[in-house]
Amino acid sequence: MDFERLQLVPLWIIAFLISGAFHEFAHAWSAYKLGDETAAREGRMTLNPLPHIDPVGLIFLVLIAISGIGIGWMKPVPVNPYNLRNPRRDMMLISLAGPAANLILAAFFIVVIKVAPGLFVEGNPISKLLWVYLILNVVLAVFNLLPLYPLDGSKIVEGLLPEELVDTWAQTYRFGFIILIVLFFTGILWRILDFVVGLVLLLIAL
Repeated sequence: MDFERLQLVPLWIIAFLISGAFHEFAHAWSAYKLGDETAAREGRMTLNPLPHIDPVGLIFLVLIAISGIGIGWMKPVPVNPYNLRNPRRDMMLISLAGPAANLILAAFFIVVIKVAPGLFVEGNPISKLLWVYLILNVVLAVFNLLPLYPLDGSKIVEGLLPEELVDTWAQTYRFGFIILIVLFFTGILWRILDFVVGLVLLLIAL
């Protein structure tokens, strides 16, 4: 086993817990602002990672982090669409809030890299952590924007579609998880994520 990769596992876990909590907080906060207090009442409108942790998702994160880029999942934030003023539009905005939060974090770390390049020297543990934060938030944003149920992208597409196509689109939800599994085990998912991360690294180099 690659010892250097193994050393990164704790960094992936720390970064995922904080970034994942930020993602779920964004969902809960946007739902609250749009009229649904369900997540707030259940203690999910917080940046504390503990209420958001899904044990299975955390175990999966550790296993994947050992073999490469670590990605897992948190508990979905509960949303009652009947409390929303415009359910379809508001569900789209709530879904978009999570990936947007990760993109904001990624942009922050890009700025840090640009304004404080001295932090990024070989062997510096802070440098490794910042890089993990950056890459992980890009990966989380892109992954969750995929238009597959139960990912955020499925609800974003639903909110953008004409009313007459919504029911047809909803029929694809039953296949979403199966497609995700296929993308994962065929390696297509990782090629998509690698491509996007490569574009971000190219942007940093400009």
